Amino acid sequence: MKELFLIPITLFTVLIALYQDNVSQSLIPPIQYSVTTEINYAGNKNMAQTLDVYIPKNKKRKKLPVIVNIHGENILWGNGDKMWGGDTPFLSYLLDGNYACVKINYRLSSEAKWPAQLYDCKAAIRWIKGNSDRFGFDKNKIGVQGELAGGHLALMLGLTNNEKTMEGDLGNYLNEDSKINCIVSGFAPSDLKELGGKEVETLLGGSIGKFIKEAQEASPMNWVSNETQLPIYLYQGNAEKKVPMNQTNLLFNLLKDAKFKDIYYQKITNGSKRNLQRDLKADKFISSTIEDFYKKYLLKQETEIKVSELSVKSALERGQRR
Repeated sequence: MKELFLIPITLFTVLIALYQDNVSQSLIPPIQYSVTTEINYAGNKNMAQTLDVYIPKNKKRKKLPVIVNIHGENILWGNGDKMWGGDTPFLSYLLDGNYACVKINYRLSSEAKWPAQLYDCKAAIRWIKGNSDRFGFDKNKIGVQGELAGGHLALMLGLTNNEKTMEGDLGNYLNEDSKINCIVSGFAPSDLKELGGKEVETLLGGSIGKFIKEAQEASPMNWVSNETQLPIYLYQGNAEKKVPMNQTNLLFNLLKDAKFKDIYYQKITNGSKRNLQRDLKADKFISSTIEDFYKKYLLKQETEIKVSELSVKSALERGQRR
């Protein structure tokens, strides 16, 4: 009796698996790309100062705009790696064939204090520009994205585009500049003095009272200037505990006051980095909007950037029931 029951279930499972495999092969086009990993951009052997380069096989143009991803995890500036998350964030861009993609590491706060993290990111951008012929990068079309600490560094990169005192002197491409063309930033700090806490103090090297100048220097809000105009897409939620929503509200208002022309702010009810990852519909909406943002500002296509009411399902606390 047991064998008679198992056989049809097994056959059904096999048929379903075959069907799903055929459907997936027919509906999902193959994504072919080359990856060059662990390239040091600082001219040394420090693995914290490396990047990975992704180039699609079906390049749509000789010179590809570049999308740079800066990692950010649950300990601000204190943990994470460019390999966390795998290749998934880039797959749609690589499938499209219109972009090259780069993921970068930077020295964490346990290894080096501010402004080392920004100097690393700027050295990585200069490396990209210095190797534009080798990899087929369009050095004049670079977008940078990140969440949490990664979003903070993306903002700092762009808002200090014209600030030579924040360049640093890392790497072999000091003849290149580190200017970028647009920013995507999620759940990012903008005022480190107001944010405070152990993670900020670890980044600065001590208490904010003793490192007030560094805290101000490391705050994107203090670099907002009408002379540094570039497109920025922000997203933030009121459930993000690591970086409160008022951090992004403050930055957005300052950008508006400075007459930034191309800024977008997607507010997410119940939103946090964790909640967004768990809500496929909302995550898809954000990802699709970011794709449109790059089409508009890197590919120069006419497209609308949608900002609308958005809410996500809140994550359950341990022991809690729906």
